[in-house]
Amino acid sequence: MNRTAPASREVTFVWAGSTDPGVVRDHNEDAVHPLGSGSGSAGVVAVADGLGGHPGGNVASRLVIEAVATSEDGDPAKLIIDARSRLVEYIMIETEERPELIAMATTLTVAVLRPAGQVRVGHVGDSRLYLVHDGVLTQITEDHTIAMEKIRSGELTAEEAEDDPTWHVISNWIGFERCDVETHELSVEPGDSLLLCTDGLSNMVEDPEIEAILNEPSSVEARAERLITAANEAGGVDNVTVIVVDVVES
Repeated sequence: MNRTAPASREVTFVWAGSTDPGVVRDHNEDAVHPLGSGSGSAGVVAVADGLGGHPGGNVASRLVIEAVATSEDGDPAKLIIDARSRLVEYIMIETEERPELIAMATTLTVAVLRPAGQVRVGHVGDSRLYLVHDGVLTQITEDHTIAMEKIRSGELTAEEAEDDPTWHVISNWIGFERCDVETHELSVEPGDSLLLCTDGLSNMVEDPEIEAILNEPSSVEARAERLITAANEAGGVDNVTVIVVDVVES
């Protein structure tokens, strides 16, 4: 997706990242960068969700987030490919003693924040990136699930897909197998917000409630915590991770 905004307007990004194991699970397979708050005219933010039911999901998400956090590359697709290479290297070493780790995998959604309001997005899996512009929430990334593939092929309508057993079955992930990287370029302006989140939020909280929380007149830290609280109050059946990014005047 490409969205054009007024050209060359200097902005500052203000962000807050938070993660929580949820109500049901006793461990957290999500990872986030950065954890906590910060600001700047540029930066990189990312969330990852280790695939449930796969061994080493927490390690997979941590490794790809560490790779993103320590890279100086500004191309989100290359960030993801390099993160996958780091994960594959780990798998190749560790499977000599733990062959089950061949199946370890994770999602990864990355936003590279650039001066003048340019945002470059890379995405694999069913974590999400949303944009709030003029108060309206829009999902930018697509969910890489079998049900979404059925929607794109015309096999199912969006309404039918929500009841399909493949609704949450991942079709594209970062692991030993090759992955396809979805990319977007956005232009944002003061007053806009971005949200990166794992499906522990999007599966528990409907978009209208997410939109309402993101539009609250409070800090990025407060809104990030409000989103996690909303997911946990709705059942908290999964780990939940969010990064809220506000775009403000420099």
